[in-house]
Amino acid sequence: ELGHGGMGVVYLAERADEAFEKQVAIKVVRGGFAAEPLMQRFHEERRILATLDHPNIARLLDAGTTDDGLPYFVMEHVDGIPLDVYCERLPSLAPRLVLFHQVCAAVQYAHQRLVIHRDLKARNILVTADGTPKLLDFGIAKLLEPGLDPEEQTRTGLRVLTLEGASPEQVRGEPLTVTSDVYALGVLLYRLLAGRSPYGPARRTDADLMRAICEDTPERPSAVAPAERRRPLQGELDWIALKALRKEPDRRYGSVEQLADDIQRYLGGRPVAAAPDSWRYRARKFAARNRVPVAAGALLALSLAAGVTATLWQARRAEEQRARAEHRFADVRALATSLMGELHDAIEALPGATAARSLLLKRACERLDVLALDAPDDPALAEEVATAYHRLGTVMHAAGSASLGDAAAARASHRKGLALRKAIAARSPEDLEARSRLVESLIATAYAEDQIG
Repeated sequence: ELGHGGMGVVYLAERADEAFEKQVAIKVVRGGFAAEPLMQRFHEERRILATLDHPNIARLLDAGTTDDGLPYFVMEHVDGIPLDVYCERLPSLAPRLVLFHQVCAAVQYAHQRLVIHRDLKARNILVTADGTPKLLDFGIAKLLEPGLDPEEQTRTGLRVLTLEGASPEQVRGEPLTVTSDVYALGVLLYRLLAGRSPYGPARRTDADLMRAICEDTPERPSAVAPAERRRPLQGELDWIALKALRKEPDRRYGSVEQLADDIQRYLGGRPVAAAPDSWRYRARKFAARNRVPVAAGALLALSLAAGVTATLWQARRAEEQRARAEHRFADVRALATSLMGELHDAIEALPGATAARSLLLKRACERLDVLALDAPDDPALAEEVATAYHRLGTVMHAAGSASLGDAAAARASHRKGLALRKAIAARSPEDLEARSRLVESLIATAYAEDQIG
């Protein structure tokens, strides 16, 4: 005998003919309890098992009736230990979650075949020596028949349940859906994470436990787990477990598949659906999942920021230098004008000022030559310098009576002014004013050439 329950006994069996070695488990209705409701439930379990073929569900191999008229069925023998006991031996959290995810896959498979297990608990899930979890005992499972009233097909005249993993609606005797199994899986997950039931230490009576199931909100697993386990549970695993344990069925995961998906998301470092809606949380998960690209992006962003900062600093420096250059340029321009005009006119009538006037005109010519270097890029400056060259040439020519006449310098000054105005007119051929000034330069230069020549 391997074990017994409310309606049957399970025996370990092997082939009697010794054709080959094979061990199986045989479940037989207990002879003294073969009442009609129990017989119906036994046949229901056998019918359900016949619809299931999954690597994480113990398989039905055969069925029949004993010589005493008691129904039995033959199942795959699972030589393993309960899931919670097995998980306590695991060194880390991730392998526990992988096993739990496999259990979820088995339950989801059953749900897809319209089977609600209704008795999911650690003792009904054995882990084999190779680490494969096997779901057992569909004794109180329910097969949802298409076309039947959902309320009728999820009730049972025989009230059978195990409080260890029962949902609030199951305790109250209400119609059940797949979310009842979601709740039971939440209880199982809580136990695997925290090492204890979500309802605290062992309670004295079933009434206390039933009240806790229906009314008490479980604490976060991270708050009650052993101290060395708490840190990894904080946040996401707390959210997942508590979402599965909502008292209201419509606030839990809508299916076991959704619960399994959140476990897979956690294992893969992706945001979980149970998490509060927060862009910071999602950004943090993205960064953790893509550390190399994010680090490279951050480095690139810092490099760009540094480059932009350096560029702005250089641009500011360049702007300051440009402003200083323009200021110096304006000073040179003002000085050239002053030398050529104001100072020359002021000392023109002074006796003995011939040498001083000659020096002023020479320095004015030097300053104009400096300005002329930048004139091609600045039409306004070019026009101003051209006008100054013509004036300087005129002054040089007119000063002949005072021994200041310099024919070659005067002619050169007029020609420089003419060259600048030709360039201005060539740049803007439609500018009538520029063409008019060019004509003035031509006349002034020709006159100077004729007078000086």
